[in-house]
Amino acid sequence: MTLPQFQAHFSNSASTGYTHFNNSGQSLIPDVNRDMALHWIERFYREGAFCSIEGWQQTETTRKKLADFIGATSEEVSFFQTTASALSQVASGIPLKPNDEILVWDQEYPSNFYPWRKAAEASSARLVQIESDNWSTPAEKILNRVTDKTRVIAVSWVQFQTGSVTDLRLLSQTLKGSGIWLVADVIQGVGVRPFNFQQSGFDAICGGSHKWLCSSFGAAYMAVKKERLAQLAPLEVGAMTYGTPDTPKSMTSQPKSDASRYEPGTKSMVEIIALGATLDLFAKTGIENIFNEATRISEFLQSGLRDLKYKTIGNGPILNFSPANEKDIDAIAKKLKAGKVSFARRGPGIRLSAHAYNTEADALKVLSLLK
Repeated sequence: MTLPQFQAHFSNSASTGYTHFNNSGQSLIPDVNRDMALHWIERFYREGAFCSIEGWQQTETTRKKLADFIGATSEEVSFFQTTASALSQVASGIPLKPNDEILVWDQEYPSNFYPWRKAAEASSARLVQIESDNWSTPAEKILNRVTDKTRVIAVSWVQFQTGSVTDLRLLSQTLKGSGIWLVADVIQGVGVRPFNFQQSGFDAICGGSHKWLCSSFGAAYMAVKKERLAQLAPLEVGAMTYGTPDTPKSMTSQPKSDASRYEPGTKSMVEIIALGATLDLFAKTGIENIFNEATRISEFLQSGLRDLKYKTIGNGPILNFSPANEKDIDAIAKKLKAGKVSFARRGPGIRLSAHAYNTEADALKVLSLLK
């Protein structure tokens, strides 16, 4: 599928008046996602329980599609409603002892901070925030802080404020055989950057559907290495932890051996099935093509902003810009809002995040507003 064909599946600013540069917060959904969700809502309206078995089967099909997309196996993938829930499962499921160390970046998004703070408080472990380097997050700074007490390293692959990328493979290759749990929040990368769970070497990753994966809320996920599954206790339990809704309860039954053990009950079926339609669209387009185009639009924006004398920090599809006088940020934000441009106030300035459905016309609109 060509990029123009990919872009044709999304609404455009010429027809709606809205320009979407907050893909780090919430992306547009394509028509295939919308149509699939409406199809299943209509089926539940008409058929109710008569189509539920097929719906469950379709969620398993999406599990396979997602696993293929992120370089995992179906047995390693579980669904959650939010990335925060998935991160909480990992943080609270890892057995920690007093004085164990959990290393995180100082600029982590709260959803990848509070679960670890709670886990540290519950176990008397130590949560250590590693100071980032002028908004960058070089893996070497994490490695230099590792001690014989380090039990967990929990980082965002891509940071939400400036798009800074942490080299996950460098961390995993350097620490191979150490027994340290390596956990990554990948929500700011998966869907726009090429990613492979197995190649990353990480033990667990968590992400969501509503940002770069161009799907609705409610189809978050976690992937855990097969060899780590038995070590990660389920945080929430229900019928589906141990079997199916028809499995008789027992005083001796044990949690399932694959990652579905972390799904205690019913899932967000419509949202998950619709995610599968977006994944089909991405597969036809190619993640490399999506990344290259999103980066091209971001760099086009960044070049124009620099010509207008703004300070910029750019990392692939995400950039952050600010005026020479920080007091002008409020006025700039008002201009963008009045022009129906989505953005976010983050870190050192204003964050703009481009996806492959964005165009040069979108970027030129922003630059025109900021002249």
